[in-house]
Amino acid sequence: MRRFRLKMAQQLGEKTAQDHGFDSLPIDPFKIASDEDILVEAKQPEKDGMSGCIVFNDDGVGIIYSTTIQNSGFQNFTVAHELGHYFIDGHPEEILKTGPMHVSRGGFSQGDCSIEIEADHFAAGLLMPTHLVKNKLLGSIVGLDAIKSLSALSNSSLTAAAIRAAECAPYPMAIIVSAGQNIRYAFMSDSFKNLGRLRFLRKGDALPISETSSFNRDNDRVLAGESACAESTLSVWFEGSAHTTLDEEIVGLESYGLTLTVLSSEEIIEDPYEDENEDEKLVDSWTPKFAYGR
Repeated sequence: MRRFRLKMAQQLGEKTAQDHGFDSLPIDPFKIASDEDILVEAKQPEKDGMSGCIVFNDDGVGIIYSTTIQNSGFQNFTVAHELGHYFIDGHPEEILKTGPMHVSRGGFSQGDCSIEIEADHFAAGLLMPTHLVKNKLLGSIVGLDAIKSLSALSNSSLTAAAIRAAECAPYPMAIIVSAGQNIRYAFMSDSFKNLGRLRFLRKGDALPISETSSFNRDNDRVLAGESACAESTLSVWFEGSAHTTLDEEIVGLESYGLTLTVLSSEEIIEDPYEDENEDEKLVDSWTPKFAYGR
């Protein structure tokens, strides 16, 4: 059920972009908020790590986004995330149980708070609809360059672009977000999963020891925008084949000391869009029984 709700949140984000007249990248969450008569303001946060908040009161709905990180992509994702709390069925009611204001923290959520994770998936779908991302990635350069290009085109955060690329890429790609020596979360494209019998990376797992991962652990060198690259194998990261080589690229993220690792391969899976993936089939089979909207 959780996987289903995340997929529905993402598809609701895509539908919201379409309903507000967007059929190409970039998609402007500030305009969507304006269309909904939602007041959006920038503000220096009172607490470290706060990226934004949404306020429901008698006068209407307001969104505040943090000015701590001067990056339009990060701020766009923050506003899109807060719009998720507005559009996703049940979120306003859940938030109002504890008060009119709900605060969100920076970065793509992977904790236990279901509404935060759903809002992230809504934001990713809103800013980077699946069909537009697939069109962008098809024929593009494999790896970090493709993610940076998608981030720039969609005016979204690098982390969100990396996750959407891994979800939509027509070629094998995996992305790992880490803090210090430990993995926060990881995503793999369907074609990456088909590279063999792989160990799935879990939250809290230690980063493997390799040339690039050693850089990953050096806190003095992992700065926002700084990057490095090396060659790795499936065996290093996933206990897969030692003969399958991977391009390993890492970059320091602008938000809260996190690091993004991108693993990609030129071993393209034939006809990657021939069949719908299992998530899409699951959503299609249940959609008539469930509906989001406001």
